[in-house]
Amino acid sequence: MKFAKICLICLISILFSCNGNQTEDIISDTDTLLVNNPKRAIAILDSLEQVSSLNEKERMHLVWNRALAHQTLGQSLAEDDQLMEAINYYRTENDKQADSYLLEASYFNWKGKEEDAIRAIDKGLTEISDSIKRVQLLVAKVGMLEHQRKYDQASGVLKEALTYDMSKRESAILNYKLGLNLSLLGDKHSEYYYDKGIKLATENGDTDIACEIMRNYADYLANNGQYSRSNAMFYQIGKLMPQAAELSAIQMSMAGNYINMHRLDSARICNDKAIKSETELEAKGFANIARRAELEQKRFLLDYESGKPVSSVEFARFLDSITADMQAKESTLARRQETKNRLQAANYELKLSKQRMGWLLSVTMLLLIGGGMGGYLYYRNRIRQLAEAEDRIDTLTKMLTEAQKAPAENEIGKSQPQVEDDAFFKKILLQQLGIIRLVASTPTNQNQALLKRISGISGGEIPTDSLLVWSDLYPVINRLYDNFHTRLTNQYAGALTEKEVQICCLLCAGFSTKEIGVITQQSNATIYVRKTAIRKKIGAAEGQDIVACINSVKG
Repeated sequence: MKFAKICLICLISILFSCNGNQTEDIISDTDTLLVNNPKRAIAILDSLEQVSSLNEKERMHLVWNRALAHQTLGQSLAEDDQLMEAINYYRTENDKQADSYLLEASYFNWKGKEEDAIRAIDKGLTEISDSIKRVQLLVAKVGMLEHQRKYDQASGVLKEALTYDMSKRESAILNYKLGLNLSLLGDKHSEYYYDKGIKLATENGDTDIACEIMRNYADYLANNGQYSRSNAMFYQIGKLMPQAAELSAIQMSMAGNYINMHRLDSARICNDKAIKSETELEAKGFANIARRAELEQKRFLLDYESGKPVSSVEFARFLDSITADMQAKESTLARRQETKNRLQAANYELKLSKQRMGWLLSVTMLLLIGGGMGGYLYYRNRIRQLAEAEDRIDTLTKMLTEAQKAPAENEIGKSQPQVEDDAFFKKILLQQLGIIRLVASTPTNQNQALLKRISGISGGEIPTDSLLVWSDLYPVINRLYDNFHTRLTNQYAGALTEKEVQICCLLCAGFSTKEIGVITQQSNATIYVRKTAIRKKIGAAEGQDIVACINSVKG
């Protein structure tokens, strides 16, 4: 049974270790997807089963990767309840320290705890000395300050960030952000940072960034009444990115500048281009009510200035269509959410069913293996017990036969008195066991009572301790074997136990190890152990005859 338990434990350990290793490998595979394909990373992490059985390392890895993927996608971290535990778990690792403060700040920001978010960034700045990581923290702090419309503080943080070494691309972006924040404060120094950002982006070949800075710079100039400079900046964008120059946002801004310069014809041309671009965008599903409203506003103004009738019917129809589209989208989204919830519920049930089936198969397999092994061990043990019982019966039967034989037919090599004494003592012992009495009362070859008695004694069903009266046997031993029992107890008083004294007496009477095992109802191995113990106590050498050793010290 011990072997069976070991096998079961090993099997269970293998099952769980395989599942654990596979889960850890899946989580590790998402490490490379966090930047390039965060949606795929989230899908993989959400598909994991038996998350509750993960160890601490695996669980923290899963929570960390999911939070990083959410942050990359700009999704809320407020629902990542175990994120703070993962942050504390990874904070001591150098390669994850900066991310831990960024995630903590983002978590508090999504929770609406803006001051706690800023404090998390500031704590990270005091703990981290690496310039690249410090810039990352400063940029994150700028984003939070901008969200709170604290443009003066955001400008100060950007100036600090620009003191670190960085690439031209990063410098161009930070100069642009600084110019944008200063422009929102009405600070004319913003023009310097706009110009510097454009220059750096152009030198680095970052046309997209340069055009983005120019567009915001042009809006700033227009807001400050510099309409000609603003349009000049828009024309410069057209030279760098001709495809962007025709977009409704740029043409609409240029139209506004021309209106303020009282160049209505140029304004109408730009506004018509903007309307055409917006119509194309709407056809592609990129409708924007704010842009459309501004376009209609400019069209009303231009039509009024040119004496054309002004009508809002077309714009009203546009708004109706937008409202209808929004309602349709809301209905579609509601149906999609309903379907998604239903699929999630079905998927959850499927997972549970799969888990139950897996556990059922595992338990069934374990039961089959355990049952098979248990049956095998029971069968083997039963066969061994039967073999031992038959051997004990044969031994007891042989003792009976030897006790009934004539002295001439007994053991060769022993003196005639010795053989007679051994046979006599065996008869007395068998008489106490009740075997001789059965033979005498029913002397037949097929004595069922005798066989049952012998089987009961050899099988341990009839305890010999209750049958043998050693207080009667010891005097017989003394009379037959020259006071062997008395000499034994006198010489080794207190050293030998009662069981060991009995074994010595049986050895003296010519009993073999197997016969002693049957009489005392102990295994052969136990008798050998007891004989070894007796030799040590009486000072006999290993393998030396115990009876001879005891007799050798006879006083």
